Parts: sequence; structure tokens; C-alpha cells
Amino acid sequence: MKSSRLAFSIALGLTTGLLIWSLLQLLRFFAEGNPLPGMDSFIYEGALIGLVLGGVLPVRHALWNHHAPSLILSPLALGAVLGIVAGLLCFGLGQSLLGFQFSPEWVRLFSFAFLGICLGGIILYVHPSSEWPITRILLCGIGGVVIGVVIELSVMYQLMIPWQLSGLLLGGAIWFLLLGILENYYVDSYLRILTGRQEGHVYLLDQQRHSIGYGKTNDLILTGHSEVCKVHAKVFKQDGQLHLENEDPDGNLSVNYRFVSQQSVKKGDIIKLGSALLQYHEV
Repeated sequence: MKSSRLAFSIALGLTTGLLIWSLLQLLRFFAEGNPLPGMDSFIYEGALIGLVLGGVLPVRHALWNHHAPSLILSPLALGAVLGIVAGLLCFGLGQSLLGFQFSPEWVRLFSFAFLGICLGGIILYVHPSSEWPITRILLCGIGGVVIGVVIELSVMYQLMIPWQLSGLLLGGAIWFLLLGILENYYVDSYLRILTGRQEGHVYLLDQQRHSIGYGKTNDLILTGHSEVCKVHAKVFKQDGQLHLENEDPDGNLSVNYRFVSQQSVKKGDIIKLGSALLQYHEV
């Protein structure tokens, strides 16, 4: 499961890099016949890069857990808008460094690194249940630096593939892989859904706290089950054990078919929320 998520992270990073490069080519094609108003093309490129990364990074969790498209579009749109603002800000500041005699190479590295840090903050804002905020933000900053470094190396050694494409593909893959490694590091257990349309789905417990219910703000969203509340239960780690806590007085929660309000769970335990059955596993 951990290796599958790492493969998913790499594939998503490559896809994101390719999408950014394609949009940049469209921007350049448009700019050839129609001069871009108001700002240097470098800043417009930053806005496009922020648009895509800001949209995709916060919904990695939702994509991995197969959330419905309607539940993905809202955070994707919010992240994309914030990403545009971050891209304009970071690449605009980078462009201003040229006036202080910084080389274009250092300007690009600064812009990508600063954008990465801002995108780390956007992830935490759009997906508040994300843990390890400082580590996540630093990793995003490193991911931005990686993209900038690979682009500069591609220019320096004149690689056969387009220099910006190589940077975005390799840098995007490494960026998303770093986040996947961080999340996998904290995974020591998971929940498997045993009933309903999500039967067989595995949810990795990679945070300190998780919410479960049918509401779209939950970490684990249960769909197609009866008697499941909007926020039905919380799962949290404490003193080396996983605990389950009922969040809705109208919701029925049981462990091994015994009703509970709060209880620690052990490997193999069956958790019942309404009509939904889940099993707790350790790795």
C-alpha cells in the first residue's frame, strides 16, 4: 500500500509537470501575436505554475481516496485561485531582484523556492487536517528548489528534451514523492471498508487525527451507507494506541458489535458506524 501511494505520487507529479508545461506553451504561443498586458511574461508563467500546483497539491489526499468529483472541485478551485496569487507574488518578487543585479538563474531559484513555501501554506489552509505543518512547508520549498535546479541544469548541459519540460517533469515527480514519503513515514495502520460501494477501499491512517462521516469535510468520507452522520466519529492516536470516539449523539458506533462512546482499537477489530463496517489493520 505504501509503495502504491508512492507510485501514485510520482505519476501525479509527472502529470502535473506535463500539464504546467503544456499551459506554458499555450501562453507563449498566445504571447507571440498578442503582447501580454501589464507584466513580464515571467510573472505570467509564475501565475500559471501556481494555478496548477495550487489546485493539485491540496487534493492529493482526495484523489488517492477516490472522493467524488463534486468533493474535489471545490478545494481544487480554491487552491488554484490561491496558487495564482502566490505565483504572481513570488515570481513578481523574483523579477524585482533583477534590479539588484541578481542573475536570472538565482531569480528563478528564488521564485520557485518561495512559491513552494507558499504552496505548502496553501495545502494547510485548503486541507486543514494535514499534519506536520512546518515539515510539509519546508518540503514544498525543497520541491520548488528542485524544479528550479533541474531547469538550470537542463539549460547548462543542453539536454535533448526541452529544458523547462525536463525541470517540470523531474522536479514535479520529486516534489510529490517527497510529500508521499513524509506521509508514508507516519503510516503504521489503516482501515479497510468491508461493506457498500466502497467495499475493499483502504484508508491509510497517516495523521494524528481523522474524522469519519458522510460530510465532505471528513478525512474518510463514507458514501452510500444508512445511519451514518455528517461527522460520525474521530480516530486519533494517543499513547501509542489508536482511539475511536463518537462525535454525534444520534450516531451508533460499535467496536466488535458492542456500542461504545470512546475506546481504543486493536488489530483486527471490526468498527461499525451506522450500516458501514470497517476493519482496523496494522502494518
